Amino acid sequence: MLKKITILILLSFLLISCWEKDKETWTTSSETKKEETVKKKAGLRNYPWADFSIKIPAAWNVITDKKDIVPNPNNGVLELAITSSETKNGFANNLIILSQKLEKFTTSKDYSITNNVWAENEYLNYFKHSWKEFEFEDWEKSMIYVFDAKYSAETPTIKFIQTAYVCTNKKAFFITTAVPLETKDTSKYEKMLATFKCK
Repeated sequence: MLKKITILILLSFLLISCWEKDKETWTTSSETKKEETVKKKAGLRNYPWADFSIKIPAAWNVITDKKDIVPNPNNGVLELAITSSETKNGFANNLIILSQKLEKFTTSKDYSITNNVWAENEYLNYFKHSWKEFEFEDWEKSMIYVFDAKYSAETPTIKFIQTAYVCTNKKAFFITTAVPLETKDTSKYEKMLATFKCK
């Protein structure tokens, strides 16, 4: 798990970019037809994957040829790498989803706590802004952490929003969004992460 988290941070640094404030107006809503129309206008689109789905901003792009851009993690599987098409000062907001098959079942909340304890001890300049119980749209409970950190002395400090989801088949997903350090309000990113659901 430690190697997986290390790779996750490395991946976040490789997907460099920023999101201009006027491009950041997107929201989430429930699954009714009328609200789906609102979502499309607001800029979120559903991204279905083999084992999960998540709604992402329409301006963000899925990196399809990950092997040439993002190294494979030593533990687990890189399921999805997405980056914003908008850049500022060489940085692009990004989303990374890693998965891991667990030997024994644990809760989403406990998996998230375990990953954050490691991050707190291993990252440089780690500064935790907030942590709280987090609920996905399908009522799964987890934790969400917002913190600043840098991977190494040579990399910049950025802000991370991290959570985790463990599906009933003991497949765990570690979900991280990286945004510029100066980002104050992370609520829209938290709403995006809340749309994650297992199939």
